[in-house]
Amino acid sequence: MAPSLFLVLVLPLISTSQCSATLQDKQPDLIEKSCSIIAGYEDCVRILRSDPRAIKATNVKELAYIILDLCIANATETLREIPKVQEKFKKDGQIEEALRRCALEYESAGKVYFRKAVEQLGTKSYREAQNSAHIGGALGTSCEQEFYFQAPEFSPLWLRNHDLAVLGTVAEGIVSLLRLNKS
Repeated sequence: MAPSLFLVLVLPLISTSQCSATLQDKQPDLIEKSCSIIAGYEDCVRILRSDPRAIKATNVKELAYIILDLCIANATETLREIPKVQEKFKKDGQIEEALRRCALEYESAGKVYFRKAVEQLGTKSYREAQNSAHIGGALGTSCEQEFYFQAPEFSPLWLRNHDLAVLGTVAEGIVSLLRLNKS
């Protein structure tokens, strides 16, 4: 066999085996490590990987700021959507009432609790930030409950309420890691 033909056949095999060895030895990144010790691993990884800032984060505190920013963005966007949903259901008093209450809850989530959590991170008040994140996320669940009380068969905000609750749970978990690390 000619030396050049040998190199053409063997070099790709060597580089392929080295590549798979590298992939097997790959250590979990910051997102995987952080998400692995909180509730909701899959949601945590999916949410954080969806934001390019999180992929570039170098510490847990950066991840905490990013997830809280995502929580604020979700609450703010939902608050903007509620009047459009109210317009669709203006003839249904029960849904209208639930939406009115949800608007108050989303306003509290975005403008009070998640923002307070961000401020508390800055002062290293991690326990308080964790509690604020928890309450902010729980307001998504609270909004959803309004539909069961007011209009049990229909919730036009189900997906948004679910998303806020999941975001809040992930934020609470990521912030809790700061309490463990005392960063």
